Amino acid sequence: MWLRRLLLPACVLFWAAGAGAATLVYGNLLEVRGIAWQDGRLQMPLSRKKYADVRLLDRSLYQFLVSCQEEKCSFSPVGKEYNIFSLRAAKTRENMWIAQVDVNGQLLITFLIFKRADAFSIKPPDEVLFKDKGFLEAVEHSLKNQIKAHI
Repeated sequence: MWLRRLLLPACVLFWAAGAGAATLVYGNLLEVRGIAWQDGRLQMPLSRKKYADVRLLDRSLYQFLVSCQEEKCSFSPVGKEYNIFSLRAAKTRENMWIAQVDVNGQLLITFLIFKRADAFSIKPPDEVLFKDKGFLEAVEHSLKNQIKAHI
């Protein structure tokens, strides 16, 4: 009996939490899913509810997202540039690095890099879907070269 009383409110809360999520379509480069509004503020996707995977660096992009009332917000970026903003060894695991990549000075995306044997595995955030595979390959290549220079 008590299970039925808890099940309906739990389902309603789960549905309501997902209802406010939006997707940023960043030209034909990438998509950022799981953008939400919490307590009236824009909330970018988080890993494990506390680590930022994607951050906004540009006020115009922030204002665009706040004003967009749709489930999918399409933004046209000016360019197709990236810069490795930071790269550091993870404190929790050996052979793991955390890299932050600046895309067009508007987005900061966190990548995880793992070294296994002689190969590297680069993992972008689950909430970021790269539509331009050539762009993703260029970023991954640069990250591998930076790691090799630090080892």
